[in-house]
Amino acid sequence: MVAQRTAICQGERVAVRITAVCRRALPYPKSVALPAVWNIQNIERTEVKADAVAVTPETETVGSYRVRGHFAGVPWRGEFFYELNPDGFHSRNAPQPRKGSTVEGGFVVHALDDGSCRVVHYEQYRLPWWLVPLALPIKGYLQWSMRRELRDLETLIGADLVDA
Repeated sequence: MVAQRTAICQGERVAVRITAVCRRALPYPKSVALPAVWNIQNIERTEVKADAVAVTPETETVGSYRVRGHFAGVPWRGEFFYELNPDGFHSRNAPQPRKGSTVEGGFVVHALDDGSCRVVHYEQYRLPWWLVPLALPIKGYLQWSMRRELRDLETLIGADLVDA
C-alpha cells in the first residue's frame, strides 16, 4: 500500500490531496476478475464506505452511480461518474461548485499468469482545509478499508464461481 500527501495552495487556504494504492494477487484469471470489477453494482457488496448504490448506465462503458454510506462512521452521500476500460474502471465524484471533483479512484486488473491476476485499487481525496489536521487518520482508514475491499472482492469472485 502506498499513500502520499500533497499540499495544494488555494488562495490563503491549503487543501491536501491523499492518494492511496492497494494491490492484491487473486487466484483467478483476469478474465474472471474483470466482470466482477466492471459490475459497478458490486461496489455495494465490497466498498466499506458504501451502504447502498444505485447505478445508471448511459452506455455499455459509461454511466453514473449514487452512493449512500459511512466514511469512518460519518454518514455521507455522493454521485460518481464511471468509465469502464479494458483493464478495469475509473470513477470520480460529480464536480462541486468552485471545487471540481474531490474524490476519484478505480481498479486495474493485471494478468499474472493463466490462472491468477493482480488487482490494483486506488483512491484519491482532495480534503478541504478544515480537514487537513485529520489527514493522517483519514489515510490510515483508507488503507484499512481498501485492504478489506480487495479481500471482499476476492471472496465475491469465489462465491460467484461457486454459484455459477
